[in-house]
Amino acid sequence: MCNHQILNRTSNGILLFCQHRNMYQLLFNNLIFDFNSIEMTGFSDYLDKIDADYWENEYQNSIFDKKIPIPSLQTNFMIMLNRKELEEIRFLVDCINPQKILTP
Repeated sequence: MCNHQILNRTSNGILLFCQHRNMYQLLFNNLIFDFNSIEMTGFSDYLDKIDADYWENEYQNSIFDKKIPIPSLQTNFMIMLNRKELEEIRFLVDCINPQKILTP
């Protein structure tokens, strides 16, 4: 049984870690992601590489408010974020990379 450790929290999300299973669980808005360590690092790296300016320009004529896509392996499903949500989800997952944490 997992005893989830809270790693980070925002008003719209929470990042949990289960030591027993060595798994991360990211809850953000109405989405839930389950990641192992490698997947979590990959997701964090992917988020850091998203160019919000590019996507907002690419979809400037879109009828939707959210213009920043995060694709999934399921071809008929894509997560769309606005800039504020992208920054918030980046903040949530930044704590998993020791290189990003400031040291004294």
